[in-house]
Amino acid sequence: MTTLLPPSLLWWLLAIASLVVVCMLISLVAQRLVRHRRERRRAELDERLRPLVLEASVAEDDEVDALLARVRALDAEERAHVGRTVSLMLRGITGEAADRLRAVADASGLAPRVIAAAHHRDPVIRADVAEALGLLAPDGALALLLELADDPSTDVRTVAIRALGAFDEPAAIDRVVAALAEGSGIPTSVAASSLLQQGGAVGDRVRLALEDDDAGVRRGAARVAGLLQASGTADALARLVADEHESVRLAAMRSLERMPVRAAVPALRSAALDGGTVGEAAARALVAMPSSWTADAIAEIAAEAQPGVRRAAGLPRAEARA
Repeated sequence: MTTLLPPSLLWWLLAIASLVVVCMLISLVAQRLVRHRRERRRAELDERLRPLVLEASVAEDDEVDALLARVRALDAEERAHVGRTVSLMLRGITGEAADRLRAVADASGLAPRVIAAAHHRDPVIRADVAEALGLLAPDGALALLLELADDPSTDVRTVAIRALGAFDEPAAIDRVVAALAEGSGIPTSVAASSLLQQGGAVGDRVRLALEDDDAGVRRGAARVAGLLQASGTADALARLVADEHESVRLAAMRSLERMPVRAAVPALRSAALDGGTVGEAAARALVAMPSSWTADAIAEIAAEAQPGVRRAAGLPRAEARA
């Protein structure tokens, strides 16, 4: 038999439930009001301060000091907003304008705030710090980025490796090369892009990386060597055409399309005649080289290679030749 609750208890339960609902609604409304007020305040600050930031980015040398003094004279909230604005703008600006914006960021006190958050418990904040350190490059940024590149969070490590592309010191280059390793958790494209950003300073290190024991390092170095046209890498790239790992062979062949190496022709010919994806890559590398080097190999491909390899070499099908 079902026992009914006393009416007074039901009324109390209903009152409590209603009170909870009302509190939730009040909290939701309060949050929206606070967010709206914050957004409105940011819009007001942006309308007033963005012109100052833009003016600083294009100022003449004799105007910079006065503009930076205006930034330093702002109150704490205004300087923080200027810092956020500069940080966003630096993502798409390079050269002298970027140097001007970094000076504005320094005047706003952004760098100390960024550095202070480098060991925050939230990995999202640490990742934001890594990005900001790469953009602002304040004193001590490299040491902090090397530390963040070993962060427990993969996302933080990835952002730190990307940010290290702004530094061409040997320690930065070595850490980015290490990020190419299989099992590092860092996408190869991120580490390779950082090496490309570091430019000519990475040439010697890339040449050594082509001989690394780790297949991921060899693969990434092979990609970068071709894109940078790194001097002294030709012989190593030719050897990688016969690497035990297919991904390394493919990376070497793609780079050989950009920087022809005569010593690689025999290995490329052999790979092309073996067929498959690697054979097609080898054929494309061969046709990118001077015909005086590759005429015999191309003739063999035309006569013996698989149809896909002949297509990769731009050769007609056998029935079309007949």
